[in-house]
Amino acid sequence: MFALNGAHYTGVDLTEAALEASRKHFAVMGLTGTFQKENAERLSFPDASFDWIFSHGVLHHTPDTQAAINEVYRVLKPDGCATIMLYHKHSFNYFVRIMGYMRLRVLLKIVSRAGHWNRDREKASTGSLRGVRGNRDRRVWDIHYQNFLGRGWSYLWARNFVHHCTDGPECPVAYAFTKADAQRLFSRFRDVQTTVAHFPLRRYHKIPFGVEKILARKMGWYLFIFARK
Repeated sequence: MFALNGAHYTGVDLTEAALEASRKHFAVMGLTGTFQKENAERLSFPDASFDWIFSHGVLHHTPDTQAAINEVYRVLKPDGCATIMLYHKHSFNYFVRIMGYMRLRVLLKIVSRAGHWNRDREKASTGSLRGVRGNRDRRVWDIHYQNFLGRGWSYLWARNFVHHCTDGPECPVAYAFTKADAQRLFSRFRDVQTTVAHFPLRRYHKIPFGVEKILARKMGWYLFIFARK
């Protein structure tokens, strides 16, 4: 969308697979862009390289989100803008779905195997990824259980469990942030604004879109940060 509207676009990702997919997408659309393999915590671009930086649902997956935000600040030009989406901690998804429903279901799985943990631990394959993303695959509960066998009860602690829920139990890092956290992350910026969105109730129930929008502003899963250098 940026390139379609005339932007000189540069896209970065940690994986070559994602970059190649983007190159092919641009080629099909007849667009031009630059694509580079980069680590968000240590970008190779010079200071003040870009007018606008956009990241949607990415930087909460890096081990040091503050380092990544510092890099956003560094490579922005003076008066440049950043639009960043991070997962929202004060949300229905975090408190009810992840910390409530999902954690309880994993606990029930653990309890149901009481007395078999040592045997299950011996049988469990170590270090093998099943490639399960999201939570619709029924195997997620088996993977959560195997994670518990390897890490013990600390796996269910809030600060650990959150990483393995929204994007699947094999996801290594997925932080969630409050609005106050966002203000600290972006403390070097000026004119920092936040808004909350995304509470897709209509996916499960037939309710008016207006109701969904009202709830999304209060308990949505997406925390958008708009900041200017």
